[in-house]
Parts: sequence; structure tokens; C-alpha cells
Amino acid sequence: MKDRQMMRLALGKGDARRVLVEAGTTVLVLEGSANVRGPLQWLAETPVAPEQRLGLEQVLTLEGGGWIDLMAAEAAELLVLPPQGLQVWRRVARGLERLMGNEGRKKPLVLG
Repeated sequence: MKDRQMMRLALGKGDARRVLVEAGTTVLVLEGSANVRGPLQWLAETPVAPEQRLGLEQVLTLEGGGWIDLMAAEAAELLVLPPQGLQVWRRVARGLERLMGNEGRKKPLVLG
């Protein structure tokens, strides 16, 4: 999975998408809200898929790798960033701030 790239997903209300991720992947909600289920973990010999609801601009970094389900509670737009993708995204945001002359004027969006 070394060649993974950032994935941008638009989901309508009630839509779901299964995505294969590696440990350290970050999910960011750009619009709406969504539930993130998985990847599977073993708890006392029972497979469990932890689930977390994310709202607007909330971030979840996944400790383990595997299949996750992204389910839109309402129309949602999400970014799925591979482990090194978050650092790249931050550098892009800083570069844009410098370019637009906003450095130091507004508090930037914190991603994680």
C-alpha cells in the first residue's frame, strides 16, 4: 500500500463506501457528518469493528489498517489521507497561506 494517495469522497445521505486503509490513515470530514466503522480488532477472541461519528472538520487517525466503512449520516464530503498524506496536506495549506498573505492573521484549520 506504499503508493496510496489522498482520496476525496462525496457521499449522499445514507450512502456508504468501503475503503482499504493502512495504519496511520487519517479521515477528515470537510462537509456534513459521517460514521467511520472499523478496521476490525480482536477483543477476547471476538472481532469488533469500532465505530465513531465525525462532524464537520473533525479528524480521526486510525491506529490499525484494514477495511473501513464510511457512512454518511447526512450529505458529506470526506478526505482519506494515507499516513504521510497529512504532512503533505499541512505543507500545502501553509504554502497557500503564505501565497495569500494570510500568515499570522487568521488561525489556520488544525488537522489533527
